[in-house]
Amino acid sequence: MTFFEERRAPDISKADVIDSLYIFFPDISEEDIRFFYHGTYNVYEVKNQFIFRIPDKHFRNFNGVRLIQNEVKMLYHIQKYVSVSIPEPIYISLEKDCPLIGYKKIEGSPLSRCFYKASKDQRIKIAKEIGLFLSELHSNDLFQEALKNKIVDNVFSCKKYKKDWQKFLEEVQTTVFHMLNSAQRKWITNLFDKFLNNEKNFDFKYTIIHGDFDISNIIVNPKTFKITGIVDFEESRIYDPAADFLFYDEGDAFVRSIFSSYTRKIDDNFEERMKFLYGWSFLAYIKFGIEHNLSDMIEAGFQLLKIKMEKFPT
Repeated sequence: MTFFEERRAPDISKADVIDSLYIFFPDISEEDIRFFYHGTYNVYEVKNQFIFRIPDKHFRNFNGVRLIQNEVKMLYHIQKYVSVSIPEPIYISLEKDCPLIGYKKIEGSPLSRCFYKASKDQRIKIAKEIGLFLSELHSNDLFQEALKNKIVDNVFSCKKYKKDWQKFLEEVQTTVFHMLNSAQRKWITNLFDKFLNNEKNFDFKYTIIHGDFDISNIIVNPKTFKITGIVDFEESRIYDPAADFLFYDEGDAFVRSIFSSYTRKIDDNFEERMKFLYGWSFLAYIKFGIEHNLSDMIEAGFQLLKIKMEKFPT
């Protein structure tokens, strides 16, 4: 499976990347830089040893600075609680025109690039490792210590969470619905109605989450399929832990195996929330694409909508 971000070209020139890295590597040259992918960040391998992340052009400003500041805080805090390797920031620049973060490369390959080469047993083993990682990440000790040390602000509440989704639906109805056919609008409306009209969906124990957890952010040894690291923590925050379990595209057996090694409490509406959080995500692509005139992102959103509708028909 290839993710949209892995197919997307960078939106910053190599010359500008070199200029931004010169302060850390005065001998840097084009040959030292290899582009990986472009999501929230443009991601590069540098000198075969480091990974550098430079925000998308829409975030090369104070918003990008805040993204990096949040990620750095979260990484330093989380690494004390998890047994899997995660990035350890070494190089940081908060220049608003081109903020960036760099860390020692975690050896291996994104699972997205080799998942279908893995045997059934290897996939189950990976899933169980994921469950153990999420057990550590979602621990109450990690959460409480983050609050105590002001790593996160405790502004999250289930009541506010519901209002935020209601507001988002209103925005989507205004900005996106005119581009959809009747079947697509009906599917989205049913998805949100089922979620918003069940008060049990807004009564859960929130935790620190990864926030962008899929097989593109899980690094494995491509020969043994053992997890060597987890990356891309820019969306890490206080949220519903169900958001870190959205592996429906990898199959039901994979999801069940994650659950089998997950040691935290699973409440009665956990899986219903998972289905909603899996289902809505294409709207982020379409909405952002419309707002910033990005036709490729809009197209990717519609491709994802097709997958979601086929996965969970109403």
